[in-house]
Amino acid sequence: MERVTDRIEWHIGHVVRRLRMLAGVKQSALAEQAGLALSKIQRLEDRGSATLETVATVATVLKTSTAELTVYTEELNQARNTTRKAC
Repeated sequence: MERVTDRIEWHIGHVVRRLRMLAGVKQSALAEQAGLALSKIQRLEDRGSATLETVATVATVLKTSTAELTVYTEELNQARNTTRKAC
């Protein structure tokens, strides 16, 4: 039987949310520090929907880079697919 987690595809917003939470920063504070509207942070985290400029700005505030966010997201999806195939 397929588990719900087997259908989840990681997107960059999931990684941003995790980094933000690990840093102990609220969405509103991240938005303020990045000079962005709160709705942009919410869309990024919830749907992975953002411009490259927005992702780069958020990455800088979170002390990482767009490239690192992208690589980590790809690694999570590869690990998920590997685990799924093994089951």
